[in-house]
Amino acid sequence: MSSRGTWRGRRALVLPVVAVVAMLGLVGCGVDGTPQRATPKEPIHCSATECPELPVFSAKRLAPSGVNDANESTAVPAYLTAVLDDLDVVWQDWFAQLNIEEASAGRVLIAPGQAFHSDCLGSGELPDGIPSDFPNAFFCPRDNQPDGSGTNRQGSVILPVQTFTDIWNGKLMGSSGIMLGDFTAATIIAHEYGHNVVYRLGKAYGVSETGGPSGDDKELIADCFAGNWAATVFERKDLSFTSILQAAALIVSVGDAAPGQGHGTSVARAEALWRGFSDNLKRQGQPGDCLKRYWPAVLKS
Repeated sequence: MSSRGTWRGRRALVLPVVAVVAMLGLVGCGVDGTPQRATPKEPIHCSATECPELPVFSAKRLAPSGVNDANESTAVPAYLTAVLDDLDVVWQDWFAQLNIEEASAGRVLIAPGQAFHSDCLGSGELPDGIPSDFPNAFFCPRDNQPDGSGTNRQGSVILPVQTFTDIWNGKLMGSSGIMLGDFTAATIIAHEYGHNVVYRLGKAYGVSETGGPSGDDKELIADCFAGNWAATVFERKDLSFTSILQAAALIVSVGDAAPGQGHGTSVARAEALWRGFSDNLKRQGQPGDCLKRYWPAVLKS
């Protein structure tokens, strides 16, 4: 599979009219009076020295999952959804600064007993679809699924719910793990969403499939973007030291044995996550740092 977020009283009679007039003024009208949408602005390219920063919200946004044996059937999907919602808000603000619309990802949460037939599945691969306990999570650029607001988006994050539930039971993607918990799950989701960030940038800039990050950088940039998001969570005090250890333990557990195998070694993945999180503790890590290291070809010269 490809590797593949109420006026009351008399004023209420006046404001709608004002709003309609203002809207017509913004979009313009054709000769027959038909409103015409304003021409979209050209997407802005980051450069090596100038790139928007991710927003940091002042209030806490991501509550602890509270997952336990008694509530896991509802608490796990709720937490996965909360993380995706937060990723949408943070990354859509960044994309808006680049004049890129429709930046959110489609999302699929595969419930226990269910399966999802992804368009990224190869011929004969998982003929019954991706089950809820499949030991991986994905981003598929070909899957058209609703985002958090119910709008269909080309390019979707696919999360097998039972596999994520196992994280809180000490099992990581089919094997035993250490230091598992909320932020283990969140980091995996943020990594898959990082693929969505790459996909949306490539689509906005008209980059071909071969023009994206190459080799292990395809995965390392997703780790780096996950670190970017984690930094915003840390800055608003939704991320504890224990959470950071969870993310670090995760990266050590999933690295390739040697370079060039697709995802990057544990060391390379840890470096990518840290690059996204911080510039050597001097400042918060930013998307421009990730682009300069893992996808410099997309930067404006």
